[in-house]
Amino acid sequence: MFVLGSDITIGKYKGVKPHEVKITKSIFEYVDRAKIQVPITARIVRAGEVITATAETAKLFEEGDKVVIKLGYNGVLKTEFEGFVSRVNFAAPLEIECEGYSYQLRKKSNEGTLKNIQLKDLLKIITQGTDIVLGDDIPKFLINKLILKDKDGCRILEELQGTSKQLIKFYFTGNKLYAGLLFTNTKAKAEVKYRLGWNVLKDNNLKLRQARYDKVQIVWIGEKPDGSKVTARAGTEGVVKTRTSHTINDKDSLQQMADADLKKYSYDGYEGKITAFGQPYCEPGYKVILTDEKYKERGGNYLAEKTEVNYGMSGFRRIIDIGEKL
Repeated sequence: MFVLGSDITIGKYKGVKPHEVKITKSIFEYVDRAKIQVPITARIVRAGEVITATAETAKLFEEGDKVVIKLGYNGVLKTEFEGFVSRVNFAAPLEIECEGYSYQLRKKSNEGTLKNIQLKDLLKIITQGTDIVLGDDIPKFLINKLILKDKDGCRILEELQGTSKQLIKFYFTGNKLYAGLLFTNTKAKAEVKYRLGWNVLKDNNLKLRQARYDKVQIVWIGEKPDGSKVTARAGTEGVVKTRTSHTINDKDSLQQMADADLKKYSYDGYEGKITAFGQPYCEPGYKVILTDEKYKERGGNYLAEKTEVNYGMSGFRRIIDIGEKL
């Protein structure tokens, strides 16, 4: 028998009892999100004693309150989300919208212009003064020029994603910020095992993707201030796709982007989702060891790209987007 359990802290209030909880995380998105639904009235308990008859929950929480969500079964709880209240929606039940540690980047303005700076050093600058720590293995990646003046940290990350055609990825695990290039040198943070038909409730969205059907050539061109150009190529056959950057013109960095761009079009793996129970735990960046007794070819090791957690009166479910084959 499995008994649902939760331990939710919002600001100074611990043990908040929710109606529903929804949490979304992705390696393609640096904003972790959570939505907590709670009753519009509640009782506050201190040291086991009720200290208020009723309280309006909308008045108890405010933007910026620290949020920690732990969920699980039979008293075994796992931290599913860390962040801050970003908005309180006056609905019935009350909705508390939460944002991960990108919230601190959004609240921090930056100044100056940076030239010829490594990605990791840039991230050290924009996270200075926050509770954010940088993940391991941030690759060497040279940014030739970036204006920081009057930009918050989130806008800077968005600008880097835009100039790289969404090839540079940023995502959080708690307060740890990871950065790198999509589909290149992927190292799983941990692993989880799922067996289709056993601890997977639904898998009919999985679609096999094979590289031989997507032949392309990628050309990245970096334009320097003097008008000269630096070119990097990846792929030897297929349709040519050309990209241009005014922010990145270092040869090695352009080549990394070209390789990542090619991989985006030509990786083997699955596109789609599986729906599983809340445990075992899985989050974006995990290696999913997938087995299928009925269709052996569907087995393999894959990257978890996105997770959606739903917890409440209807149960505890984890939806996992499966992607690149590792």
